[in-house]
Amino acid sequence: MTTEEGLSPTQRQRAIGAVVAAAAGDALGAPYEFQAPVVDSEDIAMIGGGVLGWQPGEWTDETAMAIVVLEAAMTTSHHHDLRIETAQDHIAREWYSWSLGTPDIGTLTAHVMRRAADSARESGHYVPRARDFRAAAVAVHEELPANAGNGSLMRAHVSVLPYLLSAEDDAAEGIDAVCRLTHVHPDTTEACMLWGLAVRHAILSGEVDVRVGLHRLSDERRTLWTERIEEAEASAPVAFRRNGWVVSSFQAAWSAITAAGPIPEGKFDQRDALVSTLELGIRAGYDTDTIACIAGSLMGAALGPKAVPPEWRRELFGWPGYEVDELKKLAGRVVEPMVASGEPGAGEAR
Repeated sequence: MTTEEGLSPTQRQRAIGAVVAAAAGDALGAPYEFQAPVVDSEDIAMIGGGVLGWQPGEWTDETAMAIVVLEAAMTTSHHHDLRIETAQDHIAREWYSWSLGTPDIGTLTAHVMRRAADSARESGHYVPRARDFRAAAVAVHEELPANAGNGSLMRAHVSVLPYLLSAEDDAAEGIDAVCRLTHVHPDTTEACMLWGLAVRHAILSGEVDVRVGLHRLSDERRTLWTERIEEAEASAPVAFRRNGWVVSSFQAAWSAITAAGPIPEGKFDQRDALVSTLELGIRAGYDTDTIACIAGSLMGAALGPKAVPPEWRRELFGWPGYEVDELKKLAGRVVEPMVASGEPGAGEAR
């Protein structure tokens, strides 16, 4: 699953950065969710509140569901492989348990969970298993074929972490396996593939490039996604108003990243770039926590956790009673077997 060199310390920090920056974007965007675009004269801050009354620094469903995926990776001895059925059963069980008490869950995801729970009970089980989720996702798609929500894209960054030094085919299969537990529309599976592989590339190289996975799509779909990416680069995040749709979420997040400009060199300039990206995504309005989470995951993958302002890191917390240190440790444990003993920069991707 991994090369002899393993991950360098720098790469390991970037992997942790993807998780921390995604959580920061989630918490920063939470109080602005379900509301109209935020005007430039209004500051974006880690204030809490909003329609669902979040505490300052509290992450939401985006990070909660990602934590379950990371914990599932730790349940298998097969190099944390999320394709293993026991790992997927863990995800299904814990997502369902979490869903019973959360105030915030995507409409399509909730529909899949209810159907999976019904299927489990009919089979004599108290909680749904992975196969119940997969069957429910297909059934819901057949009922609602035009529904392509963004609930899977918000966790693509953690789905790829066990496969940073695996073959790209393994990484693609891992991303797809977690996505298909709830979402099977081609727009969702392809968006997750592109974003997850971009996160992987950023962790390994420090470069932000959302096109690195385009070669995995058919000619027709590659052309379509290229047009979508170019549209995002030519527009502001606020242009993508239907951002509960996975394509608009993808475009709004990529628009925010590209609008913030090239990745700078200095530590403080990198922090400013991350903050600017998240603020731009949140100003789009509506599904603000998801947009900022997605954008944060890719920026954090390139910059590492210290690009998140320290005052935000100190405030971050959420289900299941974690603060940022627990979040960092969990992400670190998933990539721990990949750490090299050499100097930072060893084992860089070519």
